Amino acid sequence: MIVSNLEEWHTRRLEQWGQTPQTRIPDFEAAIKLIERVGIATLFAVSPEIPNLFQAFMGDSKAQGDSEWDSPAGEVYTWRWILGRRDAAFYTAIVLSRPTWVSWELLPAILRLRGELSTPEQLYQDGKLSAGAYKIAQALETSDGILSTRQLRQQAGFPTGKAQRAAYLKAVEELDTRLLVAKVFSQEDEEMRHALVRSRYPEHVAASERMSREEALEQFLKIYLSQAAFASPTVLAKHFKLAEQELRVGLEHLVKTTKQVTSVEFPGYKGIYYAWEF
Repeated sequence: MIVSNLEEWHTRRLEQWGQTPQTRIPDFEAAIKLIERVGIATLFAVSPEIPNLFQAFMGDSKAQGDSEWDSPAGEVYTWRWILGRRDAAFYTAIVLSRPTWVSWELLPAILRLRGELSTPEQLYQDGKLSAGAYKIAQALETSDGILSTRQLRQQAGFPTGKAQRAAYLKAVEELDTRLLVAKVFSQEDEEMRHALVRSRYPEHVAASERMSREEALEQFLKIYLSQAAFASPTVLAKHFKLAEQELRVGLEHLVKTTKQVTSVEFPGYKGIYYAWEF
């Protein structure tokens, strides 16, 4: 274990994440490359442990967005459709249940760590999925594969009305949380579509099924640490919804098996961190 200065490692992180004037991303094309490099990124700032496209566009880790369309935040917001229509990355709600992009390379590992590999039918039979969520999954399975929100509500039996809308959103959240449903962007309009992950991305699901959790965690942490410079296990586990003990075991494994990862203490900060030696 080494003792180091947190500020030095944090500076490296900001540079890697594009959150400095010198390393900022100028447009959505650069945003795609950033996602491919860091593996996982939110659209706007959600967690200090996860990179985001807005602050990378601003080149400033303290930049705050606003709700104006003709602003930098408004421009980044439109990237959802630009990147989505290009299938630039997998789009879902992962980090603190907020919009998150996952690179295609990392997707199998994320599906293994955060997703549910059992089918909706199996989960429903085991009592792990509500009847409402199962109806939505069935509607998607019996369709051509992609349904708009209006079509999905109609075919799954959630008519209009406040109570039915709340029930629908709760059911969709069940599926989103388990990464069973993907959000798909239409080429014709700005209405979000929905599809079963297993049907839409069979190769990535198959790859995730061939991985152990240990292998998936190792791949995630190697990509993450090489770009984040260091990891705060407690915060990362909480925001990424992983068991902290599992995350720490994975980090300790990298300390023992790779030369790049080391455990580190930062004076004035509690606990053990893990850093990537550049």
